[in-house]
Amino acid sequence: MSASPRDERAFQAIRALLDHLHPKADNAALVASLREHFASADALFSAGPGVLERLGLSSGDALLLGRLPELSRCIQRGRFEARPQLAHLPEAGEYLVALFHGLQVERFYLLCLNERGRLIERVLMQEGTSDTALFSLRRMLAEAIRTDASALVISHNHPSLTLRPSQDDVACTADAIRALTAVGIPLLDHIIVAGRQAVSLRQNGFVPAHLWLRQCPDLRLLQNWLEEAPKRRPRRQ
Repeated sequence: MSASPRDERAFQAIRALLDHLHPKADNAALVASLREHFASADALFSAGPGVLERLGLSSGDALLLGRLPELSRCIQRGRFEARPQLAHLPEAGEYLVALFHGLQVERFYLLCLNERGRLIERVLMQEGTSDTALFSLRRMLAEAIRTDASALVISHNHPSLTLRPSQDDVACTADAIRALTAVGIPLLDHIIVAGRQAVSLRQNGFVPAHLWLRQCPDLRLLQNWLEEAPKRRPRRQ
């Protein structure tokens, strides 16, 4: 099976990096060996340094390649403030795509927001396998109360790039809405990230609209969640 254009670019970048670090080495043969061994560039980046060393990389190069995905995520997240404004779905989706960039394991995050939609804290709830996202309702409630959140967003990624939520994804969302309604903290959305796409369970109707809206009928943040974020005026010099 031929490599995807994305994988081709990644292996070319690896070759260019090795050529820069070791201009006299036979890097073409080494990268060809890596391409033959790994089904994709993501599989290479997910391999441990020990595996890469056995395939011919030096310990330093193996460690560097293993750190590249995290470095890429840091660069992506660097486009946002430490506590970004996430009062609308488009803003939150863009932030979460950057947060999950390049991850090959499922992670489940809780975004705790203030009454204006600004991020108070991002909480890593669980880290699972590529096949299942773990969901802890009790801990979600505890974190919501601890951070004094006015609203929450839950999100996890699908490393398989599957866009459609599972039945468990939908069920846990409905359970979260019911539990949070009891403590007066609304759930704004459950967003699934697959590659560069963010899928909103609320926007796509996987959970009925009335369940979302009846949580806190007077909260503007909840009512306006699906609207486009207003354009910010540039600051006057």
